[in-house]
Amino acid sequence: MRPASSLLVAGLGALLAAGSLAPGAALAAPVDAVPLAPVVSSLDFPECGSVETPTVCPHTGNHVGETGTFELKAAAGDVDVDAYRWAILGATGDEPSGLSEPVATVAGRPRSIELTSAESGVRRLSVQARDRAGQWGSFASYDFFVPRNEPLVEWSFNDASAPGANTGADPESGELDLGGAGTSLLGRDDVGLRFDAGAPATATTAGISTAGISTADDFTVALWAHVEAAESMTLVSAVSPEGDALEIGYDAETASWVAGRRSATDAELASAPGIRGAWTHLAVTYRAAADELTLWVDGVARSSVAYTADAWDSTDWRLGCGSASLAAAGCATATVDEVGIWDNAASGAVIAERVSLETNEGYATSMAAEWNLGVGTDTVESGVLTDRSYGAQLSVEGAGDQYLPGAVLALPGAPEQSITSEHPVTDSAVSFSVAASVRLTDPTRSGVIAQQAGEDAAAWTLGYRVKSDGSGGQFYFRMAESDHADAEVAEVRADVWVPDDVNVVIGVYNAEDRQIEIYRNGFPPEFGDGSAEGEMPEASFTTPWTARGGFEVGNGTTTTGLGGPAAPLAGELGGVWQYAGPLSINDISNADPGLPPGAAGANE
Repeated sequence: MRPASSLLVAGLGALLAAGSLAPGAALAAPVDAVPLAPVVSSLDFPECGSVETPTVCPHTGNHVGETGTFELKAAAGDVDVDAYRWAILGATGDEPSGLSEPVATVAGRPRSIELTSAESGVRRLSVQARDRAGQWGSFASYDFFVPRNEPLVEWSFNDASAPGANTGADPESGELDLGGAGTSLLGRDDVGLRFDAGAPATATTAGISTAGISTADDFTVALWAHVEAAESMTLVSAVSPEGDALEIGYDAETASWVAGRRSATDAELASAPGIRGAWTHLAVTYRAAADELTLWVDGVARSSVAYTADAWDSTDWRLGCGSASLAAAGCATATVDEVGIWDNAASGAVIAERVSLETNEGYATSMAAEWNLGVGTDTVESGVLTDRSYGAQLSVEGAGDQYLPGAVLALPGAPEQSITSEHPVTDSAVSFSVAASVRLTDPTRSGVIAQQAGEDAAAWTLGYRVKSDGSGGQFYFRMAESDHADAEVAEVRADVWVPDDVNVVIGVYNAEDRQIEIYRNGFPPEFGDGSAEGEMPEASFTTPWTARGGFEVGNGTTTTGLGGPAAPLAGELGGVWQYAGPLSINDISNADPGLPPGAAGANE
């Protein structure tokens, strides 16, 4: 056998003889190919279109300001990749500029990065992979759409010279023709738009040019609505040849909010329990890919409907009425405010922001009802006390003969006394405030000042109680955690210093801060000793719900359950006020002495 060394020499000689490595030829280093473009994916920011339709971008991803995740991984077969780096083209705001630091990996395994987009529209993420030799490869481009948070079209009606002006992201289009509608100072935030169904449909319809926002594509509509009549009505619509391609309204027969589409013969609607006589926030989102429309009430997704066929295409948007050619809900007797239309399916966070109505001065608050007995023109007529704002009526029984015009409603504390409204005037599921001017004529008796009933429990109670140790009395404001007779409650308390003086007591529920508060004569009480009857200016409350029962003044139950012992108030009421939104400490402390904020008769 020949030695191995001889075989190796022989082999090299053969290669040379064959010209595989010619004499004098240089030995070339092996070529190391750079990495291929990596693969990018994201559930939070879906990629635009395809090769066939590269400009089609889903509008369903995370919105401006919302953080999303991208997954980066090496192309198939690129096992030598040890890092990635990325850049967002046209970076703005707090977005990272330039190429990122390398994101380490092993053998091209997937890695995740996060991005919080500061700008809406089509964005591009560029990504490279690096091999272990330090070579950076080709860029991968990933295009995605970031929906705007602000609506494309928005009407707040606050400009007296141009109440129909569009203050949204595209102010050059979408001006509102008010038609037969008129502005009202009783909007949810300052001025609103009021519709009166007594006028012809063509007059009450406010036509909308919305820069081509179509009901066949992703869209969102949001508004505050105050339905006053116990009738079915349409608040927002988009009219198409097939019928109402979109209809948002109130169904009186079922006492429900409804949203969807309606033809002359059929309707596909999402619905949720409604409440009339109180400001409620409504929103509708539509996702074209699923043909699904969702109805949101007070910031919560309550109901969805999947269309049985493709959505109808309409850009003919209207407020106040639906299509006159349909046997649909009638034109509205209602007030709307803060109406917005988006060209995307807004996220829950965007809708929640609309519900909060936060302004530069705090949260927007408006008068929801004012039964002001200190104003001489407000009298009890035929046993009815009428709200100065929206005309809500309190039926007065057992105390009407004690009424003193222009002064107070004197309540003897009789078990039969009853001052009630058949429906709420504020929605207990969102921020609200309640105030009363009261003088206790018998401070030895506990009594309910005002109470909002649900089905089995009082959603909230503003009242007076005698302390168990006989040391005096205190005002309290409480909210029940659910509509059950034995529900737990959150409670705040303020001692009564001079019971035979007129006291203004105010209860506030701030849904954004998730707490309830109490104020006595313009100021909150100090924190007490921590006992069950110690003063408590604020308390946490996190489980709001909408009560749809009657609103009662001067009587109610001392327990959460509506079947508990009655507690008729013995005292003189100068007025009761309710507000949509949470009154702030500045609102309350700056009000005229003896009156709550915004009360009629206050000094201007």
